[in-house]
Amino acid sequence: MEPSDKDFARTFHFLDEHGDPLPLSTSIGEASSLGGSSKGLGASFKPPRNLSGSMRHRKTMSSSEEGHLASLQLPSHRRSLSSSEEGRLSSLQLPSHRHVKSASAYSLFSENTLVQSVLMAEGMTDSQDDDDLHEMPLPYVKGSVKAKITWFGCICLAGVGMFVEAYVIITTGQVKTVWHTGYPECWDSMNDQACPDKIVCCGLFPNTPEEVCSTTTPNEVCTDQNTYPDSLTCSDSQLVAVSYAEFAGIMAGMVSFGWIADQIGRKNAGTLTSILMIIGLGVMTFADSSNVSTLFLVFSIFFGVFGLGVGGEYPLTATQASERSAQSAEDALWDDEEKRQHRLLLEKAKTDRRGETISLVFAMQGVGAVVGSLFLIAFIYFSNQTRADCSNVGVTSSGNDKSALESVWRSFYFIGLIFVLMLFVYRFLVLEEGEGYNAVLARRYRREAKYGKTEAKNLRKKAFEFYLPRLVGTGGNWFVWDVTFYGLKLYSGPIFRDINRGGDLIVHNGYLLLNNICALAGYYVVAKLIDRRSIGRKKIQMFSFGMCALLFMLTAGVFNSAPTGAIIFLFFAASFIGQGVNVTTYVIAAEMYPTELRGTFHGLSAFLGKLGALVATVIFGYLTTEQIFWVCGGCAIAGGVCTYLFTADLSHVSLAEHDAQLELLLAGRLDRYQGKLNHRDHLSNFELWTGRHGKYDPGWVHKLVRDERKKPTHHDTR
Repeated sequence: MEPSDKDFARTFHFLDEHGDPLPLSTSIGEASSLGGSSKGLGASFKPPRNLSGSMRHRKTMSSSEEGHLASLQLPSHRRSLSSSEEGRLSSLQLPSHRHVKSASAYSLFSENTLVQSVLMAEGMTDSQDDDDLHEMPLPYVKGSVKAKITWFGCICLAGVGMFVEAYVIITTGQVKTVWHTGYPECWDSMNDQACPDKIVCCGLFPNTPEEVCSTTTPNEVCTDQNTYPDSLTCSDSQLVAVSYAEFAGIMAGMVSFGWIADQIGRKNAGTLTSILMIIGLGVMTFADSSNVSTLFLVFSIFFGVFGLGVGGEYPLTATQASERSAQSAEDALWDDEEKRQHRLLLEKAKTDRRGETISLVFAMQGVGAVVGSLFLIAFIYFSNQTRADCSNVGVTSSGNDKSALESVWRSFYFIGLIFVLMLFVYRFLVLEEGEGYNAVLARRYRREAKYGKTEAKNLRKKAFEFYLPRLVGTGGNWFVWDVTFYGLKLYSGPIFRDINRGGDLIVHNGYLLLNNICALAGYYVVAKLIDRRSIGRKKIQMFSFGMCALLFMLTAGVFNSAPTGAIIFLFFAASFIGQGVNVTTYVIAAEMYPTELRGTFHGLSAFLGKLGALVATVIFGYLTTEQIFWVCGGCAIAGGVCTYLFTADLSHVSLAEHDAQLELLLAGRLDRYQGKLNHRDHLSNFELWTGRHGKYDPGWVHKLVRDERKKPTHHDTR
């Protein structure tokens, strides 16, 4: 920072609600009387220590000192203290000025959220000198291997929810290959069977031998009409119900848990999602019935329950990852100047690599898909069900043992259940609420105390309406991408059977594993590039959409003429490059909104994405593989257009800028926000062309505070 900026930050370290500095000599009684609360410092707003992590960074009063201070019950208006109160106050014998600053900070935190947020945005966007690099934390400079492993381990732990989601949801297409083989009467009745001599009833499979239909010998499996009984077959609606219930649950979880996390906290909401996943996956693993139709009906219902928990992981992991980069900004307001500057320097470093942090958390989705593929292939191999063998006694018309394959998919889900149980234990017993949400909760309490719950609710509605148009960019891109991404994942089994006709179960799943590995590599390449100033989020997303459109349409055009190897190469290339969109849609939605609304709007964006996945589930079942690739190419083109028009790039912009803008919006003074969010580099083309933005002035904070100081009368900082 420049010396003038340091002097400015020091001078206005704490301000009253008029924008005036609170001198270090201000008494606790005077500091507490600033503002318009209905009670004094001891009663108006005294947040518990778990509401703000900043409490633990300052020297605290003893219990007796706090008791004396609370007993003063100072009113909001300025008045002189009684002799008894002055006596008790002087008896506290506060050391130097540390307690005075803390008391002044209490007043600021309880009343002037506007100035507080503005100062944080100013501090977070100051320039960074090369000489300061040695002060950065080890993840950002050359440090010990142990430190880097610890840092990366924390990132992976934050993404465990996404890992479980991918392990179960993204591998659904692979699990369906096991169901098709183990329950051919239910899942594969429209296709020729590998072992037609194992077909025992008539009227189901296309290659049913004539002698099966012409026999009059009673069969204990078939009905009196020599057809398969309803207990072994499934209707089309029952089959698609598995995918419908899955996505219905995910969509409901995304919308509800984004809001729930903003209300009850990230920790409590995360624990609740873990419980839902345990219930859903537990029933999916252990439910059993001789009636296959009933089995998959129960499976569908609890797949929806599992999906409800999984859907909640999207807004939770995104908000937690993004708030890691700004969670100690408010703490800096409690520090002395030296600590404050050091803390803001570290926050600047985190902001510069926020995209990488969120990307690495989201990359656990790719890790989960690869681990899931590995486990499934291992179970298939060790159950000796790698290929059809019509000579074995007791195999189905697919040539595999039904009991062995049932053990495969149940074991696969049991491993997932263990992962979820570990996640629940960690969140319930170890995880603590993040400081980002604590700051949100403190702001909400202050606002309700100042304006009342009804007016505070109206202010929140006003903010919601202001940020709603941004859903076109964050949710629209996610919608068209998930038509492609989840459509191809859910139908990956049938697609690869069509690409590699005649392949065995192990071969199909081997290809799917390679596809997931290519995708995983894409996650980490994007994480490496996303924070580079010459690239950024928007360029990655547009490039990825454009290349995917080219690859999908090329695949569709040569599908019936090109060699199998060429088609598989194009499919793998699209999986690798497509992670540019997959990651950036997640990252952009996580950093486009203020802290108080981030969980809600990220959940809504993800909801629109899964709406696209649901659309793919509905329509892809009626399309050929060639047509599916044409549709995916068209969606990629639409996504590129949406990105160009409606997506803004917030690389290297502090999340505190959003909070400063929000405070001014709620104060009815949005025109006074002239920070980086108004810079043309951080606006969408739609916002630039329509003028939907304010002015940009690098010195706006200085001017705003100076104007506040000049106001001779009380000003409502709402």
